[in-house]
Amino acid sequence: MVPLLFIANLLLLTSEQKCYSLGYEIKCIGVNTMTDRYSAIREAFHEPEINAQLFNSQFGLEAKKHRVLTNGRASRYPYPAALRSRKHNLYLNSGFTDNMIDFETEPVVGSKAAVRQLKMLEQIMISQLHEDERLWPLSLAPAPVYQHDLDYLITDNSKTWDQANHDYLGKKYGITQEIMGDVHVNYSLDPQLVQTLYRRFYTDQYDNLVDFQNHLYFKLAQSFVLYQWLFTYLYGASPVSEDMKLPEKLDLPVRSLRSSDYGDDNLPDEQIGYDSLESHFAQLQQYLDDGTYYSLKEFFGPVRCRRHNQDNKDLQGMLDHGINYLEFRSFDLDPLSRTGVSDDTINFLELLMLDSIISPLPDNLSERLQAARKLNNEVALQQPKEQTPEMRAAADKLIDKLQKLVDEFNAPKEYRMALKFVQRRVDDPSLTISGQLADQIENGNLLSFGLKLANDRFTANMNLTHPLQAVSETYSDSVQQILRAAIELGVNVKLADTNVTLSVADHQESYGAAGEFTFPDGPRAFVLNAFPEAKAFQEDSDEADAE
Repeated sequence: MVPLLFIANLLLLTSEQKCYSLGYEIKCIGVNTMTDRYSAIREAFHEPEINAQLFNSQFGLEAKKHRVLTNGRASRYPYPAALRSRKHNLYLNSGFTDNMIDFETEPVVGSKAAVRQLKMLEQIMISQLHEDERLWPLSLAPAPVYQHDLDYLITDNSKTWDQANHDYLGKKYGITQEIMGDVHVNYSLDPQLVQTLYRRFYTDQYDNLVDFQNHLYFKLAQSFVLYQWLFTYLYGASPVSEDMKLPEKLDLPVRSLRSSDYGDDNLPDEQIGYDSLESHFAQLQQYLDDGTYYSLKEFFGPVRCRRHNQDNKDLQGMLDHGINYLEFRSFDLDPLSRTGVSDDTINFLELLMLDSIISPLPDNLSERLQAARKLNNEVALQQPKEQTPEMRAAADKLIDKLQKLVDEFNAPKEYRMALKFVQRRVDDPSLTISGQLADQIENGNLLSFGLKLANDRFTANMNLTHPLQAVSETYSDSVQQILRAAIELGVNVKLADTNVTLSVADHQESYGAAGEFTFPDGPRAFVLNAFPEAKAFQEDSDEADAE
């Protein structure tokens, strides 16, 4: 029950104050003080030390792609034997089905480094494919041939330890939703920046750093939700489908079926809003407690609040120790980018996040968030080259705001280039990803286009001249071979400019970047000799194939 004093305090508030509820405690500051606070933060961003922290964010990338045959059918080859370390492998795994590949990179500073790691993982995976296998570059499965494989894919799972979750999700959401490919962008601010913001500007508003950090990250999540429609407009890339249950009146192609209400979403009566940190986590906790969600991973909203190495069912533990990254999960695979996501996409996202630090949320936030969700669905279901005057005006306004941020804080040139790409796509919808895909549709599908891309990229990867081409300028070929073997075996790797460090639990081994090594029994034997404990990570492939 809310104390009467709390209600009385609400009645005493004047229009001259901006107030925040922290539990039953209300903290208020004058409107002028709020304005002064944001102005002071903006001024502080000019200080060299803080300015350097601005563009020091970390990104981790997750991508899900289908293994398909050269005719577009689902691959029925077993998950590659050399990569059978799935209980322990942080980088390469199978998804809902064995024919879906999950790629996941370590968090690193900057978009370029993050995409480079994804390229590295993709090279490893492609090297393990059969001659007639390819990685499908689009979020939605190939049509129409994939329709013949759906019954098979429902049971295509050899991860017996995850069978219960697999069966639960398949029954509740259906195979079509569970095999959608996508990209998740994991984003975290420089911890020093978070500490500086709290220490200099927010000690009067939040009782401790963790409380501030939680609210800061949630504010960034709210900002993304408000502009999710623009990301769908720019990067939506799932215009057609022949296996989704869609209303007959829906006129295909659209911009992004996956990003629409028909796509990757929770059931209508099990969705969670972003009105406030407290209400968001209270609803999540309720759904975990009553069994609506089996874990945080079943929340399919556009942004998840996360903490590294935190139990996905322990929400209170996350809040007690502090949210330390956001998982943006509303991106279709970008078929025009080799890995499924481009540096420019990530850089544009980062600019929006940085602007959110120094910009207040709208006063009518709850209404705006509801309107934003509705608008995102409308944009997702628009024709690929459609654009309303209102969308154009809102996009131009944001771009202008971000351009001022880039100019004022002397952002590196890659951020300026990202804004130029966005502006071009706002000026001309045919340049958006879905706008370009619309011209590639034949017979109502993208089968020919997708297979051509898949074939070209397979050939290009097989012709690479280094074990890990994406990092060949930094590491010798033999160190690349060690890295490659370690990733295949499920050994953790850390990349630095001068060395690489491999680890299993507390056991670490480092190798100089330019080191030269010989492998009389091969790189895998070399790594297993250094980490004999990794032998236990390997699955019994014969047993798994028989499942």
